Amino acid sequence: MTSSPSSDELTRLAGQVRTEIARLAYHLRTPATRSGITPTRLAALAAVARHPGGLRQGDLADLMNVSPPSMTRLVEIMTEAGWIERERDPSDHRALLLVLTPVGEKTLERLRTESASVLSAELADLTDTERAALEAAVPVLRKLADRHVEGPRGG
Repeated sequence: MTSSPSSDELTRLAGQVRTEIARLAYHLRTPATRSGITPTRLAALAAVARHPGGLRQGDLADLMNVSPPSMTRLVEIMTEAGWIERERDPSDHRALLLVLTPVGEKTLERLRTESASVLSAELADLTDTERAALEAAVPVLRKLADRHVEGPRGG
């Protein structure tokens, strides 16, 4: 029978996981930053992509924990780049939804492909045991990430 980890053990593990994920994420963002896409713009682009029916600007600000004025500027930049566009909300014609454009889809796909290519080459250098451990961790990491992506309202 296993015992529950102590609060100190959980805090230590949380710090280690956060540090290593941040280090890896920084490395994987390199193709985007070389293309002039900041991490915030990339995160916003990915968030809009996860909502194919569109997303209100305020909801995007909440998801990203960004102030409304900052989100307004970010949306302007993304619109000017041709990555997103504003469309009327069919359920409330007074409101606007942010939707990914074909240019935004292609940009995001290109960046994901470049990033996956870099990581794929690095995974090839791992042992079978290391790759198996990493594969086993993916569902756990997804579960943790989904809690943040979905936000406090659960969706």
